[in-house]
Amino acid sequence: MIAGVILAAGCATRFGGPKVLAPLGGRAVVRHVADRLRAAGVAPLVVVVGDAEAGVVEALAGTDAATVRNSRPEDGMSASLRIGVDALPEDIGAFVVALGDQPFIDVDMVRHLARTWQESNAAAVVPVYRDGPGNPVLFDATMRRLLRTLSGDAGARDLLHAMADHVVRVAVDADAPRDIDTPDDLRAIGG
Repeated sequence: MIAGVILAAGCATRFGGPKVLAPLGGRAVVRHVADRLRAAGVAPLVVVVGDAEAGVVEALAGTDAATVRNSRPEDGMSASLRIGVDALPEDIGAFVVALGDQPFIDVDMVRHLARTWQESNAAAVVPVYRDGPGNPVLFDATMRRLLRTLSGDAGARDLLHAMADHVVRVAVDADAPRDIDTPDDLRAIGG
């Protein structure tokens, strides 16, 4: 079983409010992320939320996604990652970590990460887009212990670099999914 962690607790200071709740095509941005992961066969889903918890719960109504709260999102992405990893069921083989502000992750690419992991016995599988490595990233369940040691706002980037021999990088012939960091970013993708 491949589970998913969606990081949606960021402070969104450049956006001016909870960007994961911004409407895009009639649904909140975070709902797009959850729906795409589920379409790729990723389940269960854990969504790490911050101050916009009530809105995220409402946006995910009708899904089987669970939410867990990060009461200190200012501690950086690694704090949310630790909380999400801790909330995952013990009986999973791997998990995908996705960003709550990337609504257009490619379902087929997520499936490709899963197949690569199943065939390679890798500790992690990282997509490398035309513009460089990006998200979402698939981690083997054995990576939980190391991910719990992270700090700061870099997420797992340094850990993945240090574990280069145990990480499979998958070339993706596309640009990385666009993050929504500002209202202009949302408008640029049709929101």
